[in-house]
Amino acid sequence: MNAARVWLRTARIGVAVLAAVLGTQVIAPKSALAQARPATPAAERDELTPRLKPETIQQLFPGAETITPAAGRPLALEVRIGGELKGYIFSTLDVVKATGYAGRPFDFVGGMTVDGKITGAVLQAHSETIIGRGVPQARLDQFMAGFASATIDNWRAANPDLVRGASISGRALRTGMQSAAERVYAAHIKGEAVQVVTEPTLDRRGFSSYSTEDLLKMGSIATLTISVRDLVKRLEAQAGPGALPQQQMAQLQSLDEPFITYMVALATPASIGNNLFGDTRFREITARPPTDALIVWMGADGYFSHASNSHFSAAAGYLFDQVKIVQGDKVIRLNRDQHMRLSPIVSSGTQLTRRDNMVFWIPKEAGLDPLQPWQAVLLVPAKNAQGAAFIHEIPLTYHLPDAHKLLPPPPPKPAWVEQWELQRVDITILAALLAVVTLVFLLQDVLARSRVAYNVVRIGVVTFTLGWLGWWVGAQFSIINILSYLQAPLNGTGIATFLLDPLFFILGIYIAVTLFVLGRGVFCGWLCPFGALQELTNKVALLLRVPQVKVPRAVQEKLWAVKYILAVGILGAGLYSVDLANQMEEVEPFKTAINVYFVRELPFALYAAALLAAGLFIERFYCRFLCPLGGSLAILGRLHMFAWLKRKPQCGTQCRICEADCPVGAVEPSGQINMNECLQCLDCQVDYYDDNKCAPLIARKKRKQARAEAGIGGQPSPVPAE
Repeated sequence: MNAARVWLRTARIGVAVLAAVLGTQVIAPKSALAQARPATPAAERDELTPRLKPETIQQLFPGAETITPAAGRPLALEVRIGGELKGYIFSTLDVVKATGYAGRPFDFVGGMTVDGKITGAVLQAHSETIIGRGVPQARLDQFMAGFASATIDNWRAANPDLVRGASISGRALRTGMQSAAERVYAAHIKGEAVQVVTEPTLDRRGFSSYSTEDLLKMGSIATLTISVRDLVKRLEAQAGPGALPQQQMAQLQSLDEPFITYMVALATPASIGNNLFGDTRFREITARPPTDALIVWMGADGYFSHASNSHFSAAAGYLFDQVKIVQGDKVIRLNRDQHMRLSPIVSSGTQLTRRDNMVFWIPKEAGLDPLQPWQAVLLVPAKNAQGAAFIHEIPLTYHLPDAHKLLPPPPPKPAWVEQWELQRVDITILAALLAVVTLVFLLQDVLARSRVAYNVVRIGVVTFTLGWLGWWVGAQFSIINILSYLQAPLNGTGIATFLLDPLFFILGIYIAVTLFVLGRGVFCGWLCPFGALQELTNKVALLLRVPQVKVPRAVQEKLWAVKYILAVGILGAGLYSVDLANQMEEVEPFKTAINVYFVRELPFALYAAALLAAGLFIERFYCRFLCPLGGSLAILGRLHMFAWLKRKPQCGTQCRICEADCPVGAVEPSGQINMNECLQCLDCQVDYYDDNKCAPLIARKKRKQARAEAGIGGQPSPVPAE
């Protein structure tokens, strides 16, 4: 049993260690790199590894042995040879989502050493039809080979003029590779992206690839559509019936047509701007001064727009008079020097907006806080029924999603939380065990009516208590646990300390509750592993016809006092010296017999064996006379609320079966039960309902049989009960 137990624990540890190793890296021979699937955090899914071919990895890093995802953003793979980090593999598709002449992203994979040298590049996928039609393969190969001579500071070797006829595509490829390499170098080699912040901060450089549809779903692009019908209702609510927009709508065919479809985004974070505009245009936008300005994109479609010709007018102060930005009490107006008009943005082959795509630079001194909600407010000129002009405001609220922020690291989980997570299976099993014990007491009247059912449940529970609760998880309660609870208010021990061991914490709460409801017996009789060991070994002794010793009551009552003296002595010593209490606690054989499976110094092993040997002749010898834990629980449980064990008036006078059968001698000659000593094993309750053993029930059954034989009807009078 001990060897199996040790083997199982070793196996569990081995599996955990193996899982941890496999969860952090993938080590593969050269021929197996195509199957490598490094484990990655959920927040940064590794989409690059499945796209890589073994020959691509070997071309970029000959002899590569291990590839694992690099921590943080942008996505890159660490390459190791002989356990040493040699460099990184990355893709323009994942790092900058660069687009080519065709306007679609290409998948350009590159390698870079830790000193910033480009090891090569492989064009895995592209939509540049002109490259496929008009560029000889030899020239394309020459252009691609030039990347192997490039460095992070010098890209001249990758000359796009080599692909004459497709030089625009070539420049897009080189620019995309350069942008991706610079970001990977800054983040993973220089460590600039590993920025620890103490409060939320705008993430300007971090990049994750998102489609326009993703940005819309995330709220990175805020959108608003107002129909002509809805607008008229809003105007009439503000200025009365007959109010109309001043906007001319000569082609209006339906009131349900959009008056405006309006979109707004804070394009400063690369994960928004780079995905929205493409890498080349985004680099152009961010390169314009001032470099610390915020970039706001606005797009409109329909009859109305945020744009008007007012920004060409000196009389209007060169301001856009149909839009403003509002944050709290702060109002920001936009002028002609702060904007750039863009070509329509295309998403999935469809233009996202057909007109008025603009970016605006919001200078730092304007005071816009990008991390707090703000509003882009459309200013719609309108007139009431009398022709008086007024302005109707339509706000669109923008709240930057957390995906585009640098957030402070979450506070570490309390140590106890990790323990509860690791032991959730054991916690579930313990909860089930406690539920079964609770049901035993709630349904004890039903269970006690069948001696067979009771024996099955009783032996099953105590066996599980010994095997699982004691030997498997080692949750043997001790008087030291009681001492630590009593000392907690004195030494400032917080609840978090007790939470570090979830099984003892849960068991301690259950013991406390049942202690003051029913008394000490719930734990001592059903949930103490060493008590279960004594009971089971005694049952084996009974099967082997080992003679049982009946302790005289006078002797028994004197011996009972020993455990109370030990309990008071250990608890008192603990208030003076914990070390002394720990030494005195060795009177408990729990550590030897339960926690270390008798693998201990000889005196301790002999002591525990002697107690078990005594229990072969006197059931629960240790529990009855020596257990300081039982003594302390008995003291604390004297004020229990309920007494559920049933007695009859004849108990102790006409019948003393329960007194004789009680395994711990807790039934007094008077028939009453001494709850200080009772383990609530329910043996007496089975006798209480057994009409073949309980004298009053036997007498009643005989009277009933006699009446039946005499032909006398009627029901026998019930046996009175307390």
